[in-house]
Amino acid sequence: MIDLNFGENYQKEILLKKKIEEELAKKLDVQKDFVMLNYGSNSNLILFFSAFSNKCLKEKKRPLKVLLDYPNYFFTINQLKEWDIQPISIKRDRNMNFPIKEFTSSINKADVILLTTPNNPTGKPISDKDIIQIIQKTPKETIVLIDRSCINTLPEISTKEIIHRFNKKIVILHSFSKSHNLSDERIGYLVTNNKEIAKFLFNKRDLNHNIHAVERCLEAINNRKIVEMNKKRIKDCNNLLNKFFKNNKDFIYLQSSSNFALISLPNGLDSKIVEENLKKKGILVMGGHKLGLGNRYIRVHMTGIKEITKFLNELVKIPRN
Repeated sequence: MIDLNFGENYQKEILLKKKIEEELAKKLDVQKDFVMLNYGSNSNLILFFSAFSNKCLKEKKRPLKVLLDYPNYFFTINQLKEWDIQPISIKRDRNMNFPIKEFTSSINKADVILLTTPNNPTGKPISDKDIIQIIQKTPKETIVLIDRSCINTLPEISTKEIIHRFNKKIVILHSFSKSHNLSDERIGYLVTNNKEIAKFLFNKRDLNHNIHAVERCLEAINNRKIVEMNKKRIKDCNNLLNKFFKNNKDFIYLQSSSNFALISLPNGLDSKIVEENLKKKGILVMGGHKLGLGNRYIRVHMTGIKEITKFLNELVKIPRN
């Protein structure tokens, strides 16, 4: 083929992208234009929030209203501010459990219901029971946006079942970054069960990707061993953290089932000081002051046993005020 339309290698990349979208659509049993490959979860969030914020401002002459639990993914919070969206934030309790009663009582106030599960930064999934209850209570014109970018080590209702089981407007986000070790490639997808939403978003999606990224994605997409291996790593890290903090009760480990875990610091430790001290030892964590949680929390990534062990050994050495 002589490509006088795009340029060097574009045709190959576009065909690979199309192949991945078609394969995902087949797996999920939806029309191929109901699946959109994008640059990971962040790109999907930008696509969704920018499009629907603008649509609401034009049609309803007011900001889009999004119901979500808090704390939530810091990039999501930033995007709500970026696109002048009105958040309706329902705070989790001290143990960061999902506030189902308070959440469902606010459903009718929102244009979009956002469920980040497993939650980032806490690593706590929203239970199937709560997800089903929320979808059932959501009005037909309200969109349910489910961000499933992080791995859930607990059994959960499948994306395919969610989009086919309910006659509601549903959009689900997935990322290959955390599930298939493709964070360096920035690749993920959005799937919907609604023709109107698919048509509205389709021409706004990312058109191009790095060829290497789509090639690696195509190789990994059907590899369940990668996902299971990552789940095992997370479970092992979780067990280690549980065991450690049972013997160090001045810290509080908030029991993650996902890629990230939240740890509450004892009196005398500040998240900024913890960040700085650990960085000197070659260990990077994210402080609660960057997550909107104040300076009494840190978020860690379940990288592996060796890395978590080093983190814990250095954490207890940090002097307290």
